[in-house]
Amino acid sequence: MSNLCACVDIGGTKIAYGLIDDASPTTVTAVGRTPTPTHDVMSAVLGVIRELVESARQQGRTIDAIGVGAPGVIDPVAGRVVSAGPTMPGWAGTNIADAIRNEFDVPLAVHNDVRIMGLGESVFGAAQGVANTLFVSLGTGVGGALVRGARLVDSPHHTAGELRALLGRLPDGHAAPVEDFAAGPGLARSYNELTGSNIQLPEIMQRYHAGEATAHTVISGNMAALGEALAGFASAIDIDALIIGGGVGAIGDPILEPLIQGFRQHALHPIDTIPILPAQLGTNAPLVGAGYLASLACKGE
Repeated sequence: MSNLCACVDIGGTKIAYGLIDDASPTTVTAVGRTPTPTHDVMSAVLGVIRELVESARQQGRTIDAIGVGAPGVIDPVAGRVVSAGPTMPGWAGTNIADAIRNEFDVPLAVHNDVRIMGLGESVFGAAQGVANTLFVSLGTGVGGALVRGARLVDSPHHTAGELRALLGRLPDGHAAPVEDFAAGPGLARSYNELTGSNIQLPEIMQRYHAGEATAHTVISGNMAALGEALAGFASAIDIDALIIGGGVGAIGDPILEPLIQGFRQHALHPIDTIPILPAQLGTNAPLVGAGYLASLACKGE
């Protein structure tokens, strides 16, 4: 018999949620979104889980497990936020699992939001059937996930797959963390520093498509630098495929082509020949990953 999982993706600005029956692991129903409050985030999380419980009841079913993705470095065993960035003040130290278990007595899985996104893409999306993958999320930041044998790779300090501090070499020769130049805000900052503008990535991409040379220089140069950095990382850990996702990754060829070129020029052989794949699951990827983790929790994994 299949399991019905309540899936929650906690973001810095919104909480997304839905139901997934693990008999159809990429189909999300009862989908909802609500703003992330500035304080008492867990009250909002408990509220959306109650909403999902009610949605399940209306279908004549009960929730069998809960899966949660959350920002920050997450201890998946304790279900606790080990550390977090400045976008969610007071989030570090939150014990997500304890708060949920105080009200809901079902199997529970908690992990980092980008990790579960990468898990969803690796098991059910772009790299379905591939054993060893690195997922890279390019959005307002740069995140990652390592997946081996359809399971997330964990590590002693729960940072396996974290990429934001990975150094890359920019076209002018100086080194910087990839998040500083390859995430959306970093791309905009690079462009604005060259032009004296004060615009965001969507307008820069409009100029790119209009043929502006500076926009091409920044996008192509920064993405090639990211590809070079990922080449060294992938060569060190040895993977079968690289997946590129997130809002910036979804822009497509202007982002992917220079990234792929930089990767293939600098990765060790035969890593330089691995598939580099665009993500497929879109905004549902974190919920799909959360549903899969919840399903594993039902089996005691």
